Amino acid sequence: MMLKKILAMTLLSFVTGCASAVNNNALCDGTASARTKHAAALAEDGGDASVVTGATLVMMIDAACK
Repeated sequence: MMLKKILAMTLLSFVTGCASAVNNNALCDGTASARTKHAAALAEDGGDASVVTGATLVMMIDAACK
């Protein structure tokens, strides 16, 4: 559970600009497949809370990568 929180906080820092030194195109391109797989995994076997927070996180990253 703690690992999920740490991962979410790390990914969220990229979306919110805390890690703005990273090239956004490289970040978006480099995580596209992982975001798709994460969304599918959440839909397949995530609990209610992880599905909601995971879906929100994926949507935020997807929106930032458009």
